[in-house]
Amino acid sequence: MNLKRAICVLSFTLSISVSEAVAAEAVSFYLENDSRFTKPNGNTDRHYTDGGKLVYVTQPQWQWLEDFSTWHFGDGEPVDKAFGVFIGQNIYTPDRADEPEKRAPEDRVFAGWLYTGVFAQRATADMLDHVEVNAGVIGPSSHAEQTQNCIHDWIHSNKAIGWDEQLEDEFAADVTFMRQQRLSQGFLKPTEHTDVIGEYGFTLGSVHRLAQAGMTFRCGYNLAGTFGPGRLALPAAISTLRRTQAAYLFVRASAKAIEYDRFLTGLTHEPFVGELQAGFVYQKGRFELGYSQTFLTREFEEQHGKDSYGAITITMLF
Repeated sequence: MNLKRAICVLSFTLSISVSEAVAAEAVSFYLENDSRFTKPNGNTDRHYTDGGKLVYVTQPQWQWLEDFSTWHFGDGEPVDKAFGVFIGQNIYTPDRADEPEKRAPEDRVFAGWLYTGVFAQRATADMLDHVEVNAGVIGPSSHAEQTQNCIHDWIHSNKAIGWDEQLEDEFAADVTFMRQQRLSQGFLKPTEHTDVIGEYGFTLGSVHRLAQAGMTFRCGYNLAGTFGPGRLALPAAISTLRRTQAAYLFVRASAKAIEYDRFLTGLTHEPFVGELQAGFVYQKGRFELGYSQTFLTREFEEQHGKDSYGAITITMLF
């Protein structure tokens, strides 16, 4: 069985398994893209150019999930939990993807990553843990070339040149842990319309090895008990299932200490990368919409110019 077929079988098996004993459920779609509208320097299809993830989240009455939700957590507080299944694809290209004669000699290579996986979340009123395992394929079997060509045909954009030199097929897997906590001391103490959420965690695997930490400031209404905004790397599972109406603006600043990034192989990667994200989230009834813009510091020494991308999140509750 090849890697692409294994991913499909795993996704189907997981989808069947989560259909039992469901208390609540939602489907979310996360899209990140560096289109011309969302990239200040006008350079599109450069470096991390597109990422998409489809997420199904539910709250099954499984004993192992119940044990996870209370193990060394909560100090007797009520604990909520959620389980998610997802499939995603990331696309990476060098700068000037459609103009090979103008490319710098040292830049990112063409690469795609198709993956699937599962995550579990547990949360009290002011703290959330997210544990995730993903696995997939990097290389032609990720179908990143076909995805990008299809999008470019649809928007009448120039075709990228160089996919015949992309990274070869290889198995790829990561494990991620993230903790988010609402800060409650001094001037960071939540008010009726504001709060500050800290976060920290790590990722270990054959795709990424890094540690990260950050803070998110939110201003809006109906914030209590939630930890949004959700993003492709950290879906807002429990936050989405807990509320029926909310709206807020947010600013998130974070930093990553990076030991390894598969998509920067052959380049001199920066050991520390900063991110600044700003946007809004609106949820009413069963529908949630979010938009944000993320700005990054340089990811490798040979990089010319800083990158940014826009992100859209759409969620439906059932």
